[in-house]
Amino acid sequence: MSPDAKRHNANNAGGRGNDSPGRRRPSSPSSQAPIISACRAPNRPLDLAELERPDYRDIVREMERMTAREDVSYLHPSKRWEYPWALEQAGLRPGDRVLDAGCGGSIFPAYLAAQGMSVAAVDLNPPAGLAAFHGLNYLSIQGNLACLPFAEGVFQAVFCISVIEHFPASGIALAMAELRRVLRPDGRLLLTTDYARDASEEMWHEGPGRSFRVDWNVFDRDSLSRHILNAEGFRIEGGVDLEVDWELVRPAMSRFHGYPYTSVGLTLVRV
Repeated sequence: MSPDAKRHNANNAGGRGNDSPGRRRPSSPSSQAPIISACRAPNRPLDLAELERPDYRDIVREMERMTAREDVSYLHPSKRWEYPWALEQAGLRPGDRVLDAGCGGSIFPAYLAAQGMSVAAVDLNPPAGLAAFHGLNYLSIQGNLACLPFAEGVFQAVFCISVIEHFPASGIALAMAELRRVLRPDGRLLLTTDYARDASEEMWHEGPGRSFRVDWNVFDRDSLSRHILNAEGFRIEGGVDLEVDWELVRPAMSRFHGYPYTSVGLTLVRV
């Protein structure tokens, strides 16, 4: 299954259609923000209130401006938090070598290149011509996260944004090892994934006019700790706060993007 933002699920499996071109706008967070408590630890779940942060809004506006110029890339609703969060934690400078692992058809690698980064993007089905359309020069190649086509220790940061949930549980350790391998010592892995109260629960997307069962992995606290927080060869950077008031967050996220779970962002450093 092709990773990133579930676009390939929509295209190849007939599911998660509201995630594909990213033209669906999320419901406004402003009315929901008061019921989502702020969680300021660096490693934390998505907080809808943060969508109103000026720095986050500036990043999203620029990505929206870029996606509006063409019909190739997209910006999934949850990425409006995940990308700004990841950029905040990455602490990048122009010229840094970065990898978008599992880029799908996202605008993110083009955005990174426009900010002066030296970008590589890899996916099972990378979009053709996106860099050229935006007048940018970055490496976009076909590849698998379980066997990345890069030498060891070449990237200062690796972004793995809503990708790891597409691996079976038995394949997560291999993917994490590959992401670690291509990082420089002390390089950062910025990882986001789907986060629910109970990963064993059957979950459905409920959207306008259609619903479908979620057929990819969703993490809960236990599985996140087992597969990600304690991944071999990494240490977690900064504090971790995984507390979620699910009675409030679940309906809020269902209104926001149609899914009964949220996202979580984690920064791991290669040791």
